[in-house]
Amino acid sequence: MIRERSLLIKGLTFLLAVFILNIPFPNSTPLSHSVFSFLGLPIYGDEETMTGIQYASNAWGIILLLGLFALYKSLNRHRLKLTILAAFIVISGPGHMVEAMQKTVLPGMYVVSYDAENSICTFERNKEETVLTGTCDLSFKNHSSKPVTFEVALDERSYFKEDTPFLLMMNKPRLHTVTLEPKTYQTVEITSSVKAADFPSKISMSEVNGFHVNIYQNGKKRYL
Repeated sequence: MIRERSLLIKGLTFLLAVFILNIPFPNSTPLSHSVFSFLGLPIYGDEETMTGIQYASNAWGIILLLGLFALYKSLNRHRLKLTILAAFIVISGPGHMVEAMQKTVLPGMYVVSYDAENSICTFERNKEETVLTGTCDLSFKNHSSKPVTFEVALDERSYFKEDTPFLLMMNKPRLHTVTLEPKTYQTVEITSSVKAADFPSKISMSEVNGFHVNIYQNGKKRYL
């Protein structure tokens, strides 16, 4: 079944590296992002808005292809089936592993996941246009069998820079405290109001979704 053992070892080593780099923990971004940050390497073409060329993702994608190619060439029988199975495990396995750990061994805020796609903020001025009020519905899931309490702040990085002031106003005058019930998918509403004069834009209402948040507990932080 094995044509070349040394090539098999190289392929499995590459695939193991990709598996580790693809682990979305402790943040929602893959571990490869933390490695690039530690090495001082750019993760995105535009670091401010996290858009453009995704250097970290491209790097582990290249390593994945090298690993799969080496694995395929090292085998005699069932090469295609085993290569496809390896690709499936490496790509989907890290997320399932983290979810299993959240249900069993991880403590505190580390059991929380965040659904950015189903979270939304609406901003509206009052009739006198003197106050701007923001209301956000944030969707979280507590994977553990215990309630968890943490503080949440909307992240200032946005695909659209014009949304940034609206997102930042939600963190004033203080961070919001959130408590999630055990093993529930929960939508939490937070509100914040500021003087409309701080926003020179004439827009009376704006809607933002797909943004990220930071959560805090006992001096520790996660980016979700």
